[in-house]
This record gives sequence, C-alpha cells and structure tokens, in this order.
Amino acid sequence: AWYRGNSHERIHAVGGKHPNPWGLYDMLGNVWDWCWDVYDAEVYGTYRVLRGGGWFDEHWSCRASARRRSHPTFQVDDVGFRIARSIV
Repeated sequence: AWYRGNSHERIHAVGGKHPNPWGLYDMLGNVWDWCWDVYDAEVYGTYRVLRGGGWFDEHWSCRASARRRSHPTFQVDDVGFRIARSIV
C-alpha cells in the first residue's frame, strides 16, 4: 500500500502495487475511501466514515479496520471514493 513512508508525499495511479488475491488494486492506502456509513449521527451529525488509510498516513493506518470521519463537503487530497455494487 502507498503510505507516508513510501509515497513520496503524493497520490499514485491505481495499479502501481500488486493486486490482492481477488484481483482488486489499491484497496488500502493511497487515499482514504468515503463510506456510506454515518460516523455517529448523535455526536457528529452528517459526518461520514473514511476507511483504508492514505498516502500521508503511517503504515499502520492502511488497513480496513482503520477509520476516521469527515464532513461530506470537506475536500482534501488524500480522500477519494470507490464505487461498489452488489453482484445480484
């Protein structure tokens, strides 16, 4: 995964690392992924969950269980999104 220690402090094109066992590239690292989940509506209102770690973060944050929150209107260069759909 791309993280602070190997990213040279920039985003990288998809596919620069080997795919995971299912053939998917860049599932962790490079940019945090926006999720549909609300972080904690009672405390943070419309803030959404971000997962996966980014190019500016330490290596330990490049994992699916790492999460942070952000407001939907906030823009930063280490946050992206992934389009996913069910197979049915």
